[in-house]
This record gives sequence, C-alpha cells and structure tokens, in this order.
Amino acid sequence: MEFDSKEELYFSWYLGVLKNWNFIESWEKIEEPFQLTSDLIIKYKKPMKRVEDKILTQTLLSGRVYTPDFKIKWTDQAYNIFVQELQDGEKITTPFISQGNVSIVEIKGVFDNQNMTRLAINNIKDMYEKYGIYISLAKIPMLFKKTFTPERYLLTDKSLKPRAIKYTTRTIKEFITKVSE
Repeated sequence: MEFDSKEELYFSWYLGVLKNWNFIESWEKIEEPFQLTSDLIIKYKKPMKRVEDKILTQTLLSGRVYTPDFKIKWTDQAYNIFVQELQDGEKITTPFISQGNVSIVEIKGVFDNQNMTRLAINNIKDMYEKYGIYISLAKIPMLFKKTFTPERYLLTDKSLKPRAIKYTTRTIKEFITKVSE
C-alpha cells in the first residue's frame, strides 16, 4: 500500500494495532475523491472574418475535489474508548467520531506544511455541508501521545534504532486501562 506521507504510514501502524486488538473490523486507504465544487465555465463568441463565428469556452473557476485519507469500520468494543457516534447525545471525548460504525479520517502532521491543515479543515466543513459526512482530523504524533504509541513507531524508519520521542509513550493496554478507570 502506498501512502502520501510518513504520517499516513505511521497511522497505518496504529490501525494495525487496533485491528489486532479487535477494535476495528477493517480499514482502507481512500482512493476515490469527493467532488466539492464544480467548474465555472462560460461560453463566448469569437467573431471570425470569413467563416461563421466560433463558440468557445473559458473556465473561470476550477472545481475542487477532496480525498480523505482512511476509512475505518469499528467493532462495538471500540465505542467510548476510541470512537463515539456523531449524534449519540453525549459530549465527544474520544479521538474519533463515527457515523454508522464508520469513521473517515484525515491525517496531518504536527508541523503545518504550507498551511495545509487550514485547507483540510475547510474541506472537512464542505464535506459535512455537502454530503453529511464528518471527517475526523488526526495529527500524528499527537494522537499517539493522547492514546497509545504503536510499537513500530518506537523505532526509526530506516535504521530501526530507537526513535527520539518527546513524550511519555504508553501501550494500547495501558491506554485501555486508563480509559476504563
């Protein structure tokens, strides 16, 4: 599977742990984009000297598409630990929000390269407005700090030496125990 960023790869490790612990039934990388806006195209007439005038088109605004990163199908045991339903009548306290046992997730890094988080947030708002689909935004490694850190993330990508991590890590078991208290 190909990922668009290292953060997406790290999140896939996180999802692997959740699947091994039976918190998710399945997950997949989303490939199909959602159409948020259409092109604004106008027609105009170009006068010709010896032949009939031509009708041409000009694109004034290009349409916008958005492709979230992951789709997660949760098991019942994940509820109130990792996920809550959007309209469950409770304050949201979990890292993910689902609609019908499914979460759509956008992954971003902590460092906001070229203000892309702002763009993602606007796309998330437009997705909810147009399609009624809520997108959970997860920032890596802040998600790991708040919940648990996948074991594979503790080692660097290439040399597999211990990674320098600036927060206290915990296992999924430690996180579940803390949430259950």
